[in-house]
Amino acid sequence: MLEFIAEVYFFKENSGAMPGDGWPGMMPSFNMDGELIASKILCDGPLAKEQWHEVIMQLPYGDRFEDIKGILKNNYEFKLNFGGKVFGKGIIKYID
Repeated sequence: MLEFIAEVYFFKENSGAMPGDGWPGMMPSFNMDGELIASKILCDGPLAKEQWHEVIMQLPYGDRFEDIKGILKNNYEFKLNFGGKVFGKGIIKYID
């Protein structure tokens, strides 16, 4: 499993992709240059829209793909998707 610290931001208007706030354990798609990868967000509480939140992101299968590990670096910007719709964005703050 590939794991890193990121800051995430959920858009208020997101075409109905996510009607409420985010939550611990939510599993959006991590959008890496148009490729959608399964992910999980770990945090201590709800993730309100229109605010930045520091979280732990997990990519359960990320360690199986060398090209993913080679691309993801500190300050890498990404998008978050549900149902093929973008509902948020993020930036990697620390990846080992």
